[in-house]
This record gives sequence, C-alpha cells and structure tokens, in this order.
Amino acid sequence: MKKNVKLFGHIVMLFLAIVACETNNFEEDPILVSDRKLMYNGMIKSYNNEMVLKWDNAIGLAIDNLSPPPPESRAYAMVTLAIHDALNNIVPKYEPYALDNSLVNPKDIPKKKIVQIADAAVAQAAHDVLVIVAPGWKLNADDLLVECLSKIEDSEFKEKGIKIGEEAAAAILEKRQKDLRPMFTASTQGTLPGEYRSYMPWTIANLPIWPANAVYAPDWGNVEPFGITSGKQFRPGPPYPINSPEYASDYEEVKLLGCNDCPDRTQEQLDLGAFFIENSPSAMNRIARLFAVEDKLNGFETARLLALTHMVQADAHISIFEAKYYYNSWRPITAIREGENDGNNNTAGDSNWNIPQRPEVRVTPPTPSYPSSHAANGGAAAELFKLFFGKDKKSFTIESISLPGTKRSYKSFSQLADEISLSRIYIGYHFRQDIIEGKKMGRQLSKFVFENNLRELP
Repeated sequence: MKKNVKLFGHIVMLFLAIVACETNNFEEDPILVSDRKLMYNGMIKSYNNEMVLKWDNAIGLAIDNLSPPPPESRAYAMVTLAIHDALNNIVPKYEPYALDNSLVNPKDIPKKKIVQIADAAVAQAAHDVLVIVAPGWKLNADDLLVECLSKIEDSEFKEKGIKIGEEAAAAILEKRQKDLRPMFTASTQGTLPGEYRSYMPWTIANLPIWPANAVYAPDWGNVEPFGITSGKQFRPGPPYPINSPEYASDYEEVKLLGCNDCPDRTQEQLDLGAFFIENSPSAMNRIARLFAVEDKLNGFETARLLALTHMVQADAHISIFEAKYYYNSWRPITAIREGENDGNNNTAGDSNWNIPQRPEVRVTPPTPSYPSSHAANGGAAAELFKLFFGKDKKSFTIESISLPGTKRSYKSFSQLADEISLSRIYIGYHFRQDIIEGKKMGRQLSKFVFENNLRELP
C-alpha cells in the first residue's frame, strides 16, 4: 500500500512538472523573473557606450549647424531613437519608440556576446537613418559602418545585430516618412502694431532659397511630435498687449541691451549672446554626450539619454513654431523701428535700431517672435537633464561652435537654461516675455516626454 501511495505521489509530481513546463514562462514565476532581470541587467551594465558615442559624434559631423534648427532637431531625434530602439530590441530595458520589443527574449545571448550583437545593431541602425536624413554624408557614413563592422568578430550574433539594426532604422523611417519638409514661404505682411512683418534680408527675394517677404517653416507646428500629443499641447497664453506697461518695459529692455554698440550692455552679456547663437540641438547634444562620459553611463543609458534629449529638442521646435505662427508677433527689430507708430506712449521708436553687428551674430531669424525657440530648447534640455539624473545641481563646463575658444561653466541645469534664455535679449532677437514663456513651455513638454516615453520596463 505504501509503495502504491509513493508511486502515485511521484506520478502527480511528474504531471505537475510537465504542466509547469508547458504553461509557465519567466513572466509567471517571480523567482525566475528576478533571476532573469539580474542576468540581463548584468549584460546591460557590461556594455559600454563607445559605439553609441561614436555614431552620435558622426551625426554632429554630418549635420551640425548646416541647416535651420527644426530639421536638425528631427534628424538628431531619428538617429538617436534608432540607436535606442536597436539596443532595446536586443535586451528590453526601456520602452522603444518605433520598433516593438514586447516579444523579444534575449535568453539565448551569452553575456560575453553582448558587445558583438549590440555594436553591430547600433552601427547599422545609426547608419541606415543617417544616410537618409543627411544624404550628403552618405560616403562618410558608409565608410564608418564598414570600419565598425570590420572590428566585430564574424558570428551569428554579429549577423543578428545587423538585422536588428536594420529593423530599428526601418521602423523609425516608416514612422516619420510623412513629416513635411520645412521651407521658406512668402508671408502676408502685418499692418497693425504687434503683427509680424518681414525685415532685411528676408524682404527681398533670394531665389531659389527664399521668396520676397519670407518666413521659415510656418507649418512646422503641424508636424507629428515625437513624445507629446500635439504641437499646441503646451501653447502659452497671448503676448502682452502692445499698449500695456508690461510690453513697454520689455520693449525698453531689449532696446537698451540688444542693440548694436549698446552702452548699457556689458561685454560679458554680448559674449553670452554670441556663445549661444549656434543651433540648440547641436549644443544640447554635445552637453548630453559630455554627461554620458563624465557619469560613465553604459551604452543603454547613453542611448536613452541622447534619444530623450533629442525628443524634447524636436518637440520644443514643433511646439514653439506652432505658437509663433498662431500669435504672429513682430520681432524687436520691427517693433523698435515702428515704435513711434505703435500706439503706446511709453515706447520711443528708433528707425535706425539694429541688432549687434558682429560676425558671430546671425541676422534675426525670419520667424515671429513669441515665444522664443532658443529659450524653449534650453528649458527643455535643462528639465530633461534634471529628471534623468534626479537633481538640478551639477557642475559642468561647455564650449560653443559659434564662439570658439570660449568656455562657460555652470553649477546647475537651471543656470544653463537661464543663460540661454537671456542670451536672446542681449542680441536683440527677443523680448523678455518671449523667453519666459518659451522656457516654461520647454520645461512643461520635457516633463511630459520624460514621464511618458522610453520608460524603464517592469
């Protein structure tokens, strides 16, 4: 009898084991889930950021300051998101952007092979998107891909990495294929005080680049955002009425601090303005890359930081351009020259007023003034860095393409955002309300992007 009971018990245990093997998986067993996460986290931590940074540097070489900021921000976002998605379709650490990774199971990848598959995936994904967004750099990108892949040992893992990279790039390109091309178009000239109107050199046609009375990318606010819901999601309230004392105060400030040879502006303020002339996506990319090196982020962390940085940069441009053309406000260069005719008794006009005439300072951009794009991008980057690193205070030193040989040091991300914003007053591009509302928009949308995109998977 005891033998029969014992035999029956063995049969039951065997049956349960078979059922468990057929129905259970890692997700259903908390112990196995924990073991798996420890193993995969070990793989992730062992993968350094060298290949990610190599291709991020290639993006900069291909596009930095070679176009207006909106298409530059889109290109950076697409390439860095392709890199992020490629890595997270090898080991699913974070949510992807375009290439679903919900069914990815890396159980057959040995830890010692993670570098082979990841490097191949990063290189292929970055290459395949970069040659589309920067076709003029195709030969360089092709050479860099050959160089990177040649250093990876031939194996099934290398081939799998290449395939994943191709799929990540294809998913990004398909998702963004309907994005419009930003262009110069002729604008209807404002006639009432405060309404945008063109100024030199944009008033005279320079075909085929721009027509007479040109504005740039008036439809960019309709582009599908990368991480927020729509371009108007964080649109601010209207600018100050032209006859208000608040407008007069902002008017007087930029008139005294943003003019050519302003006696009330310091050399330090003028240098600050010139320092931040360069395109924001380029500048923020180098800062994010600096943090990735200084904080010794692994490849997955670096890819996520760069992708989030450029999602908020791209969405800041989309949001700001939506608001700019919604309100269609004139720039200081027009406002001050028309100051005698604006209906505000507290604004003295100056028909000869001009922004600083020095080589680093570009002409005022051909877009409406309110809100400030630069302030939004600075605010967005500062908020993203604060959320990513879990703190605002961080000491760092940066350089600028637009003012070579000059360095600026900071003790917090907020300080960086403040200086970027103020720089636009010192070169006569913006009123103070433009930068206040722009920076606020940037911070709001960055928080939304961070809390709703590329999050760590459970």
